[in-house]
Amino acid sequence: MTALLQKIVSARRGARLGLSLFLYGAAALGILTYHLKQAAGRSLGVAHFPLNSLLEGAAVVLCLLLLWRIANSFRESPSFIFTYYVLISFLMFFVIERCALMAVRWPEPPWLTQDGAAFLQVLGSMAAAGGALIVLPHLRSLREGSALARMERDKFLAAAESSLDDFYLFDGVPDEKGEIKDFRFSYINPNAERRLRTRRENMIGKILTEERPFVIRSGLIERYREVVRTGTPFTGEVYLDDERIKATWLSVQVVKLGSGIAVTSRDVTEQKRLTDHVHYLAHYDQLTGLPNRTLLRDRLEQAIAYAQRHNNRVAVFILDVDHFKEVNDAHGHAEGDAVLAAVGKRLLETVRETDTVARIGGDEFVIVMPEFKSLEDVRRCGWQIVRSAAKPIPLGGREIKVTVSVGLALYPDCGAGSDELLRKADASMYMVKGRGRNGLQICGEEGS
Repeated sequence: MTALLQKIVSARRGARLGLSLFLYGAAALGILTYHLKQAAGRSLGVAHFPLNSLLEGAAVVLCLLLLWRIANSFRESPSFIFTYYVLISFLMFFVIERCALMAVRWPEPPWLTQDGAAFLQVLGSMAAAGGALIVLPHLRSLREGSALARMERDKFLAAAESSLDDFYLFDGVPDEKGEIKDFRFSYINPNAERRLRTRRENMIGKILTEERPFVIRSGLIERYREVVRTGTPFTGEVYLDDERIKATWLSVQVVKLGSGIAVTSRDVTEQKRLTDHVHYLAHYDQLTGLPNRTLLRDRLEQAIAYAQRHNNRVAVFILDVDHFKEVNDAHGHAEGDAVLAAVGKRLLETVRETDTVARIGGDEFVIVMPEFKSLEDVRRCGWQIVRSAAKPIPLGGREIKVTVSVGLALYPDCGAGSDELLRKADASMYMVKGRGRNGLQICGEEGS
């Protein structure tokens, strides 16, 4: 079967080659016989009939058009292409030479002799041949360049139309000074149509800020202008909440394209939510919603660094729910968790918004209080924590009463680093437990 197909293909190529040689011969014969007829007519004093010239010329042109079509199928054959262009050169010579001669001989001036006409023919022939040699290679390169441009355009459209991302092209809209002030939609791919909930025909040619006012509120229009001014691409995540797209995070990439821009965007809402959830799990306690040990250490180190720069002090409280194991044993783990959540909520209500309340595990909590005014203010806050925690906690139709033991360490009085401060505060807390619990102990003091 394969051999048969090869024979068929070979036969078709042979037939096309034979037809091209026939057309070549016919066109060449037409050109040569035309000149012979012209010469014979001039020797006999008989004018060549113009209609015959037109018919013969039309036949030559038809042969060349057919030959051109065949030549396209033989692009891989340089010799055939060369022969084709040589024949085209002859055609140009024939046409230009005839037109030039007819122009000077209609009406025929009295001074134009037979020798003068022959001389004009020679000059016209030389000009036509030279022009053909110069112009034809450029025509070929232009044709190839046009074909390459169409191919690249087709590739771009295929990629853009099938892309899973939103893709936009915008033309720049200049102001009176020539600076880009806005952008106009020039292309939207199908995914962008679905994002905007409209057909691209309704957007092409429209002004960006008029159709999407959120780009002004979000500052995106300034970033787009900056891309055009500097040529530096922009990449970032943008939160959208406009009339067409509700509560959506998009990852946006913008590059300069002439005086406009090309924008690629992708919906990363779910990815953003997942990332935020992972971040929450890594930094917050799931039971109370308070910062965990990781986030606490970061907040404490930031507070210490700020205090170093501004010559301030930092208070660190550590507190433990007294006899919490007995609460769990008596009421169950579910109500024990509810007690911890209630204690965490009361601690938040007791301190300032700028303070950090964290749960570091079990029934232990830590409070970081930066920039306090005086030691007496910290002491009052500590005792307020003790009294607030001791209030009965209503759970399931009954009240559960717990107390807390609180230890306090001050920066820089009790330590210069976060680990040292936590250790000193923890030691102070155990001093309270040793005295009977439900109290406050400040690091470095005998009793509080």
